Amino acid sequence: MERCRFVSSWGGVARCPDPAHRQGFCRFHFDCYRRGEITDRGIISERLSDQRRRRAINFHVRRPDERAA
Repeated sequence: MERCRFVSSWGGVARCPDPAHRQGFCRFHFDCYRRGEITDRGIISERLSDQRRRRAINFHVRRPDERAA
C-alpha cells in the first residue's frame, strides 16, 4: 500500500502515515492540495499564512497518541 506523500514542515522528515488516495495524497492532504494549501511536491505552500491551518495540516501527520502530547 502506498503512503501519502505529504511531508511535514517539521524538519521535513515526518511523512503522513495514511494510505494514498489520489495523486499520491491521502484524502485529507488531497483536499489541501486542491485548495492550494500544499504543493504538488507534498509540502505546505509558502502562500498559506493562516497559522492555525498550517498546524492542522502538519498535525494530521502525527498519530493520534502523539497529538495529545
